[in-house]
Amino acid sequence: MEDKIKEIVVTVLELSEDDAEQITEDTDLLEYGLDSMTCVEVVVNLEEEFGITVDEEDLLVENMSTIGKIKDLVEKYED
Repeated sequence: MEDKIKEIVVTVLELSEDDAEQITEDTDLLEYGLDSMTCVEVVVNLEEEFGITVDEEDLLVENMSTIGKIKDLVEKYED
């Protein structure tokens, strides 16, 4: 799951291969260009990939600022 989330984030943020290699579970994605617009794009991709629907109140950049937080969000909706 973590690899797929990272792949989605790297694609949406249009990161270079070097930048992508630097991304870990705790990397602050805001430093790589995550903002409210790209956050929505990541959520749309997550919903398609994992068959989930994320509630509007969870569509906050703070909830998605790291791969770990995104993973927690996906797990919340997979149950």
